[in-house]
Amino acid sequence: MDYLRIFVVFAFLIFSYIYLCISFIKMLHPKRNYLIYISVFIFMIIVNAGFWGMRYLRWQGNIPENFYYIEWISYTLLGFMFFLLTCFFVADVLFLSRYIFYFLRRKNHLKNRNSKIDINRRSFLQFIALGCASIISGIAFYNARKIPDVKKVFVPLKNLHPDLRSFQVVQLTDFHIGQTIGLNYVEAVVERVNSLNPDVIVITGDLVDGFVDQIKNFVAPLGKLKAKYGVYYVTGNHEYYWDSLGWIEYMKSLGSIYLGNENRSFNVGDAHVVIGGLTDLRAENFDPKQKMDPEKSIVGASSQAHLKILLAHQPNSAFEAAKLGFYHLQISGHTHGGQFWPGTWLIHLIQSFRAGLTMYENMWVYVSRGTGYWGPPARLGSDSEITQIFFTNV
Repeated sequence: MDYLRIFVVFAFLIFSYIYLCISFIKMLHPKRNYLIYISVFIFMIIVNAGFWGMRYLRWQGNIPENFYYIEWISYTLLGFMFFLLTCFFVADVLFLSRYIFYFLRRKNHLKNRNSKIDINRRSFLQFIALGCASIISGIAFYNARKIPDVKKVFVPLKNLHPDLRSFQVVQLTDFHIGQTIGLNYVEAVVERVNSLNPDVIVITGDLVDGFVDQIKNFVAPLGKLKAKYGVYYVTGNHEYYWDSLGWIEYMKSLGSIYLGNENRSFNVGDAHVVIGGLTDLRAENFDPKQKMDPEKSIVGASSQAHLKILLAHQPNSAFEAAKLGFYHLQISGHTHGGQFWPGTWLIHLIQSFRAGLTMYENMWVYVSRGTGYWGPPARLGSDSEITQIFFTNV
């Protein structure tokens, strides 16, 4: 599967290089096209430096400190490239649609048209596309870098215990600390979370993109999170790229309670609450000992508990978890809501659960859009969030 992903990414980058060259040639019409080839090639080298460089250095087990700056430049340009390709594509579709429209009205239209005028019009559309991509990239960058807003979610439950009607769970997920998300961002999120005075804080995976000894200072502020009944943590797929066992131990040292196919219970007044957690859906691909096991997550837990919550990074874990007929709510992340358009549309082709609250069989599934972002510092049509979950009686 990893080789398939690498092939798809590599093929996409090659296509992007060719398409950008063609688009800039349409736009500029220089006498020496090789200058465009060279410029786009340099652009692609810079974009690839962060993406592939990070993977190579991960295999080496060490990320040089200065590589942080390369990541910033590389991933920022990667985001710009996505928007540039989208805008160029829209411009080409508009131009082609115009041709088809006139062709259907007059069959001899294409023969009689002045090719110079067509070239100028196409060039004009390409310049508009470039301007739009620049503006959209700026907006997306701002959306990604601002501190996430608090999103309130109300989960309706039958016969909710009276002592749970003001009970709140705050979720953080898909932080991806370590690439372009550093100390200041994490500290600001922690401050905002603590201001909510949560009863429980849950961290549902994809916390980091880096090794413990190299970015633990960025993660350290999470030790200041305050919740009446504890901070709970489960792994996502990205932890397994960066020494999952090391991160599990480090999060424990910060005071988090790790739930790897296990559960914890506590009382809220006279109400009994169970919080279970799963390892990532694909954990066994990296470590067979950490295979996701929903049945283990309920061992020793009371089926008579008034509120039963499951933490699982990938929402598709619900397909197995719901079979237990045990949990009231699964809290997940992973999808980022597509992160930016057109990914916000395409994500529905590969993920069964949309961002937000969904009922699956007899279990609610909440999917967060994520507290941070992965890769390009870009968010468009899918804002980051700090999720504040309440429960209502129906």
